[in-house]
Amino acid sequence: MTIINCVVLAGGLPQPGDPLYEMTQGKSKALLDMNGRTMLERVIDALQESQSIGEIVVVGLGNDQGMTFQRPVHHTPDFGSMLKNALGGIAKMRELHPKTNLVMVCSADIPTLTPEIVDAFIENCAPYDKGMVYNFVDKATLEARFPNSNRTYVKLKDGLIAGGDLTLIQADLSDTNRDIWEALTNARKHAWQLARVVGFRFLLKFLLRRLSFADIEEAAFRITGRPCQVLHNPHAEIAMDADKPEQVELLRADIKSREEQ
Repeated sequence: MTIINCVVLAGGLPQPGDPLYEMTQGKSKALLDMNGRTMLERVIDALQESQSIGEIVVVGLGNDQGMTFQRPVHHTPDFGSMLKNALGGIAKMRELHPKTNLVMVCSADIPTLTPEIVDAFIENCAPYDKGMVYNFVDKATLEARFPNSNRTYVKLKDGLIAGGDLTLIQADLSDTNRDIWEALTNARKHAWQLARVVGFRFLLKFLLRRLSFADIEEAAFRITGRPCQVLHNPHAEIAMDADKPEQVELLRADIKSREEQ
């Protein structure tokens, strides 16, 4: 079994007006209770119980915040955005392990993640020759596992999908494409700037809902200079984020139900 180090994104604080502000009260949503353990503890439990994950860097909290883990984890502070947190976490991992080649990036808000799902994803990424492997789950799969999930879906030519929260990336991409990552960070809210990075044809096809997975892989190759893969994942848990109060309650109920069986 291939062992991959992992960066867990736990940054960002819900602000007034955010759907989760009342629940979090100025704290990270990664600290929300999920039937006796925090959301972050449950994600790290799944990672540390898998056969595929080695060292873990948590981005956004600075320390363990009183939580307990099966093995020690490393921390680095929030860098201000999800993309910057991912890049900062990868940089921290490479500081700890300079020979790091592949890194898995995982969100802290998918508390129903299991060790088996982690291992299956890592195995499906073989032979590990892609610059990046990104996951998605189709709507039918997600709604079958989590009815009334209120997830947001993206309409592509291939169907309705939700982005997954596990990504495998070659660590040195964070060095060689620093300008591109910065451009994507700054441009994501401005269509014309985004088009300059991903291409006007790509953006137009997305707006017309004619974008395919092949188009995404081609654009990713153009941006990174390396082959990339969009992977259809059969496990809804990787895309069931806790972004809204009703999703937090749904996930709490799901965890409680499974643990009482």
